[in-house]
Amino acid sequence: MGLYAAAGIGWYLLIEHEPVNSLTLRLNELDGRHYVERAMARQGEILTSERPFPFTLDTRSLVR
Repeated sequence: MGLYAAAGIGWYLLIEHEPVNSLTLRLNELDGRHYVERAMARQGEILTSERPFPFTLDTRSLVR
C-alpha cells in the first residue's frame, strides 16, 4: 500500500481470500499519504460505490 500511495494511485480494490472459503472486498481511497477504507463487503454481500465511478460487485459472482 505504501508504494501505491507513493505512486499517487487514487483508489484500489483489495480482495482478501483468507481464511479458505472466505472472501472480503475492501475499496480504499488515497487520503493524503495513506489509504482510507471507503466500502467493504464480505462473502455473500454486494459491494456498491459511486466513487471512483458507479459500480456494483456481487461477491457471489467471484467464487464458486
